[in-house]
Amino acid sequence: MIDNEKYQELSAKLTGDAVSRELNTYASSLGPYESISFRNAVKEAFIALSERREEDFTLIMQWLRGENPPKNMLKGFKIFEKIDKSTAFKMIRSLVQWIQEIGYSGLIVLMDEAEQTPSMSSKQKSLLLNNLRELIDECGHANFKNTMWFYAVPDENFLEGRSQIYEALRQRVSTIFDTEINPTGVKIYLENIPIEPVELLQEIGKKLARIYEIAYSVKFDANALKETIKNIAEAAYERKLEIGYKRLFVQNIIKAFHKLRRTGEVVTPEDIGM
Repeated sequence: MIDNEKYQELSAKLTGDAVSRELNTYASSLGPYESISFRNAVKEAFIALSERREEDFTLIMQWLRGENPPKNMLKGFKIFEKIDKSTAFKMIRSLVQWIQEIGYSGLIVLMDEAEQTPSMSSKQKSLLLNNLRELIDECGHANFKNTMWFYAVPDENFLEGRSQIYEALRQRVSTIFDTEINPTGVKIYLENIPIEPVELLQEIGKKLARIYEIAYSVKFDANALKETIKNIAEAAYERKLEIGYKRLFVQNIIKAFHKLRRTGEVVTPEDIGM
């Protein structure tokens, strides 16, 4: 986590009370963000970490994850908002503001909630499509920038329907799907990738490994990493008839990276209970 990384960075250079003072100064300089509660949560998380108040730190992390602990437990940290549908976009904007402040370019969000639309009720599907319409509208606002959204759908027929929600959404995305009219429209057909399945999984694994190494400040042994990715890719593809093997691979390759980081040895499917 960013909080812990900052703490470790300062601990390597300073000692004792100096670390706490520096973290307090750093935390107080954060922001402002659109959500004052978000700003206070990030600030208080840093301070709780520096003062080794683990229960307070865990409580604030619960709020940041959207678990919404009881209000009376958060009052002391000046966190008064809930993270829910009414505050979602404000919190995302605040998150992006913070991400940029700590040196990153922005945020990439991958959403696949529409993949199961055939099995949804009409009410569930309408709610999903209305959420997508709101997201598209929000992306058109100047204050919602430095964020890239990828939204997975079963096919283009997910827009078929007669309600106002369908029509409103169709008006917003119809030209995007027609690349002859709108050359900036991008469609990625995940099932039409011209590469062998296991090879594709291995390529995905290499890219995820690079992200993992950056996130955890670790460098994998090249041979152990290659063999681990190959093992998990082959095991995932063997189950292609019973489960979505791409999803299975991504879920388990992260577990494998965790174990590889701890042991430095090649990870097998059995090692992670796959």
